[in-house]
Amino acid sequence: MKTDDVFTYELSKLVKALNQLLQTNEQIIRTIEEIKAQDKAPVSVLHDLIFIEELSQKLRLSPTTLYRYVNEGHIPCSRIGNRHVFFESDIKKFLDRNYRTGPIKKKEGGGDNGK
Repeated sequence: MKTDDVFTYELSKLVKALNQLLQTNEQIIRTIEEIKAQDKAPVSVLHDLIFIEELSQKLRLSPTTLYRYVNEGHIPCSRIGNRHVFFESDIKKFLDRNYRTGPIKKKEGGGDNGK
């Protein structure tokens, strides 16, 4: 084979490899753009919000008790102005953590006055 033929052959292999790399690169760029578009998609969490007044009614606990749970770190919340707002998913986690399947122990010194 002549030197020119070898050069042409090697050059064509190089061009083919570069074209394959270019196609792969374009696929990667498209995939990255799709992922970015998904990350920018609006996520509606407003349906999951609950204010302390509504939560108090649902759980039949006083707002004072709920504020105490918040201050003790048992229930996470956000504040919007002077109002406390909770995610229902956080309340569910709180309830799941405190769910008991066995007998409930009585507190010492409470309830039956020693009878």
